[in-house]
Amino acid sequence: MKKIKNIAYKCRLLLLLVFLLCFKSNGLAQDVDYKAYTLFVYNFMKYIEWPEAQSKGDFVVGIYGDSPIQKELQVLASSKKLKGRNIVVKSLSKPEDAVGCQLMYVTSSKSSVVKTLKEQMKDKPILIVGEREGLARKGAALSFVTLDDDALKFDINKKEIEQHQLKISSQLIQLGTVVN
Repeated sequence: MKKIKNIAYKCRLLLLLVFLLCFKSNGLAQDVDYKAYTLFVYNFMKYIEWPEAQSKGDFVVGIYGDSPIQKELQVLASSKKLKGRNIVVKSLSKPEDAVGCQLMYVTSSKSSVVKTLKEQMKDKPILIVGEREGLARKGAALSFVTLDDDALKFDINKKEIEQHQLKISSQLIQLGTVVN
């Protein structure tokens, strides 16, 4: 039974990857990109494990900075749950507001403070996701990368994930690029 579930997870991840690779940022609309980002973020939530104390109540996603992803995540939150939990999306005006969040999404406009955020969130079970390329190398656990062919991918900083007492699924690791 466990093997069948594992195969089902892998199939869903592969289907998601194929679907997301079809999205191109060819100037049609920024919404297309942020819908893809939102699907990635939702799967990050599904394939990362938080400590037991963080696994109850609402799953809170904090958005630090301004980004169209906030609207897309709110649409997702209104129609999806995460392992039976409601998803709540809130704006963060300062890093301290991230207390109580399981995931902190750092927008491109706030990417210069990722190193500071990393220190402030040290040892807290908060997944820091960077909107801009290269942020996983600067302290975010995950960050987005757009390839030359406009395909959307993500970098993984396993050290940061582990430092925040989180566990990442091996299936998610296979889909991203591990960086130091």
